[in-house]
Parts: sequence; C-alpha cells; structure tokens
Amino acid sequence: MRIALVNHGTANEWGGGDSVQIQETAKRLKQRGHQVSIQNSDRPEIDDVDLVHIFNCRVYQSFVQQMATCRQAGKPVVVSPIWISIGRALWGSRGSVGLLEQAVQSETAAAGGLNALLARQLVVHLPNGTVDALGRGTVDLSWQQTIGSLLKECQGMLPNSWLELKALQTDLHWCGNRFDVAHYGVNPQIFLDADPEPFRRHTGIQQPFVMQAGRIEPAKNQAMLCWALRETNLPIVLIGASRHWPSYAQLCRSISGDRLTIIDHLPQEMLASAYAAAGVHCLISWMDTCGLVSLEASLSGTPLVGSSFGHELEYLENDAWMADPADPIGIRTAVEEAWGQERNQGRSLRMKMKSLERFNWENTTNHTESLYQDILS
Repeated sequence: MRIALVNHGTANEWGGGDSVQIQETAKRLKQRGHQVSIQNSDRPEIDDVDLVHIFNCRVYQSFVQQMATCRQAGKPVVVSPIWISIGRALWGSRGSVGLLEQAVQSETAAAGGLNALLARQLVVHLPNGTVDALGRGTVDLSWQQTIGSLLKECQGMLPNSWLELKALQTDLHWCGNRFDVAHYGVNPQIFLDADPEPFRRHTGIQQPFVMQAGRIEPAKNQAMLCWALRETNLPIVLIGASRHWPSYAQLCRSISGDRLTIIDHLPQEMLASAYAAAGVHCLISWMDTCGLVSLEASLSGTPLVGSSFGHELEYLENDAWMADPADPIGIRTAVEEAWGQERNQGRSLRMKMKSLERFNWENTTNHTESLYQDILS
C-alpha cells in the first residue's frame, strides 16, 4: 500500500501525541513493506498514494482544505480525529486560568469563582462570547457542524479510544460503520526503567519531585496543579514549551515560586530519565484524548495522577489516581496519595505492565493497517 500520513501545516510548531503517533506508525508500516510519506500540510501531495490518513480534525481550516484536496483527487480517507468536546474544554481551560490569575492577587476574591468552576456553575466570558460547563453559550462553535459533515465523507475512522469514538457520535453525530480504535503506544526501548541519574546530573535536582510533561498552556492545567500544591513543600518540575503561552508559565511561577522548575525541552532519552527521577507524574488536563506522557512515565513505574475530564480513563482505568481538573483539594489529595506509593508497586506496577502489553506501537499499527486493508479491499 502507498499511504500518506497527513497532519496540519503547523504541526511542527506544536508537537504532541498526534505527531508521535504519525512517526511511530510510519516507521512500522515501512518495516512491513508499505510506502509511506509524512506530510504536515493543509494541501498534501497525494497523486501517487492509495489512501490518505489525516490526523487531528480539530484544526478546522486545515482539515477543510485537506478534505477538499482528497475529494478532488478521489482518494479514500481515514481520519484519526484526536477529538475532545471542544466547548467543555474551552470552558474549563479558559475559566480556570482567569480565576487563578485573580486568585494570585486575592484568594478571597477568587474563592466564589473557583467554587462555581468546581460546581460546573461558572459561565466563562470570552472576547467572542460566553460558554458554560456543557459547552453551550454565545461563543461560535458552529464550525463543528462542518467538521461533522466532513467526517461523514471519510471512508474510515480511527480514534485513539472508544471514549473518543463515543464523543464523535455525541458531539458531531458521526454514525459510520467502518472504524477501529488504535490506542496510543509507548516505546519501551526509550522509556522502560530509564536511569534517573542523567536527569539529576543535567539539572542538579537530586530529590523526587512532582512532574508534568507537555506544553505549558491552559488546556494542560499546570497552573491548577501549582495552585493545588501551593501549601505543600512538594517541588514541581514542568517540562514543556511555553512559547505559545508565556504568560501562563509566568502564572505558574507566581503561584509556586522557588518550588517550581520549568524546563523548556528535553530529548526523549533525557525525558525518560526525568520520569524515572520523579516521585509522581501528573496530567490533570482539560482536553487530552490519551495523555501519551502518562504512558511514557508508566514505564518507569512512576505513580500517575490523571484527569477525569478527557478520555484518559480508558488507558489509566484504576491504575492511577484520578482528579477533577477543577478541584484543587482533590488534586492535592490525589498527588499526596500517589506520592506515598512506592515505585513499581500496586497501581504503578499494574499500569506499567498494562502499557507494555496493550499500549505499544505494534498494536497501534496492527489496527491501523487492518483498517487500511479493509477500505482498499
């Protein structure tokens, strides 16, 4: 088969799990004898391919152009939507950052808003309208209807979880019958039982810490993690780019002060060492479909704290500590309980073994290849 794996034109600027999935899937498809091209393009060159696999339909303008290109060329399309309920995620991420900016100035003044956020009673006012906890309001999200219509033109759907598939059915009314689920994977050659010493030597951080890997931005909710732990002595290390939201990184610093270390980027081998050095890894996000960093951290036997808001539950199940991203008390409780868990014991050991057995890129590629073959047969 001749396959084009296509992401949006700005994917190189953002990184993320979709880019990792593309690279790892392409590598294994090539090993199986297929011809594969990777294109971060809104107008991919697809004349010489049998099938186009598009990743991340949330980048609206890019997806519209990509689908038009495929339609004009008469090529079958598989989509991995990387879908999350946008209105709800927008409400949580933008609402929480505004309240935490207020709380830094006056905790008393922000208390009512934070309680309303937790109770799902807050209405978030944005420059282009309002949005509530159900994703409803005057903010224009009508573009989602176009996304839903375009998905109905696709020949196959390949989400990263069954929960994501259900969100497609609920939010976008997709009801096709040619689909599979390709769970994210993790590479044990890089992340399994990594040595913590390279990270310790590189940073000078010798003691365990609470870690979160990923872009530093409101959607990832690092500021709420910092707020939840503000009255503890736990050191926090955030590893990820903040160039798109420098003010958000500054908000995290203003909350946690000297207990916070921000590291812009690490190569994968050093990132694996960081997971091994951490006491807990957290991802209390508003909009993750999996939380690839949680799978990576799990291979070091590091206890995990995950979010109740996205689709992470399908991966973590009861092998992590879960928290509501709007609940600082619940986040602190989950982190402290995970902090008290020994590495490679109990939940963290079960999660590690599950990642090795179920969440690997060979399985991802098996499901991907099978759907391609079904469509082209």
